[in-house]
Amino acid sequence: MIAPADRGRRDGGLRMMMEWAVSRHVLRPVLAVAALLGVLSSIAPSHAQGAGYLVPAPAKDAVQAKPKYECDAPDAPVITLDTQSKYRQDDARRATIDEEAEEAYSEAVEPLRAYGKTLARIANAYVKSTPKNTAAAACALTWLDHWASAKAMTDLRSRQAHFNLGQALAGFALAYLQIRNAPGLDDEQKKRVEGWLKALGRQIADAKDVGKGVSGRNNHRYWAGLSATAAGIASGDRRLTEWGLDSSRIGLAQVTPDGTLPLEINRGKRARDYHVFAVEPLVATAELAHSQGVDLYAEHGGALSRLVNRVVESLDDPAFFEKATGTPQEPYSGDGTVPPHRIAWLEIHENRHPSPKAAAILSAKRPVASSGIGGNTTLLFHDED
Repeated sequence: MIAPADRGRRDGGLRMMMEWAVSRHVLRPVLAVAALLGVLSSIAPSHAQGAGYLVPAPAKDAVQAKPKYECDAPDAPVITLDTQSKYRQDDARRATIDEEAEEAYSEAVEPLRAYGKTLARIANAYVKSTPKNTAAAACALTWLDHWASAKAMTDLRSRQAHFNLGQALAGFALAYLQIRNAPGLDDEQKKRVEGWLKALGRQIADAKDVGKGVSGRNNHRYWAGLSATAAGIASGDRRLTEWGLDSSRIGLAQVTPDGTLPLEINRGKRARDYHVFAVEPLVATAELAHSQGVDLYAEHGGALSRLVNRVVESLDDPAFFEKATGTPQEPYSGDGTVPPHRIAWLEIHENRHPSPKAAAILSAKRPVASSGIGGNTTLLFHDED
């Protein structure tokens, strides 16, 4: 059953989409129709009962009367970033790590990673709270606004830094989507944050549209697409959202009948690893697309599920990739099994397309989380973590 408030938002969304389709009847009419159908289909229950990315506003009786949350001071904004690749430049496959370069790279991006992880944790705390703890949502907004006010990540001085933004922005925007409908949030803060997310999204799109070569078609583009899609939805920028979805289609169009991505196969001994890395933004983007009435799962003959199935089959047996590349694949560290944060995206896919193999892998690793795709995906797309 749809709550009255949700029904009102849904009906309002339908009216807005119909007006948009009429006023721009010659621009992407198929997408407009798909959006209408998608909103209607989204009413049906999904496989699991998780909150998803677009967390709705709670009913009045589902909010804590005196919410409290220990909100630490936001991390210092990263405004300027000048990172370099951690791979040896004489390795055409970009598969061999230069240890000295990796150390410098890790040091440079650590503040960015730390901020993203904490931000996701705070946003997840709001989602998990019952009744809803609006103080946690306000804390996440404060963290976002602190970086937005400082124009964080706007002075990028290397190609690699643009890649870093392409991955980090997705986490920022997805955290915001989880808390933006919480009651009592400061409107001025929300306005600044949405403007910042839009500016960063357009910065990513502009850089990719100018740049040529492999990074315009490989995992870099898919992460940029996820970031643009999430930032576009968060800020109401339809053009940015469509750019992000089209970026995902660039990847889906390349998926072979055997479920691989040729540009990631080219990574040699890291081919399996880069397929895991590439599928993550594609799955998260497909989930966001679903909320906009677009079924990326169905495009290119179900390419995304072919890719997911190939990756899932390789998680405990890299034989396929070893045969495809003629090279032994890099093993996972620790106990030799895939780390939970590397398969956080699988929770999203399992929610839409359940499979016994994926369920078995997830059951042994839950909760799974990745700050780049919104944090704890077991919380967001399964039941309880």
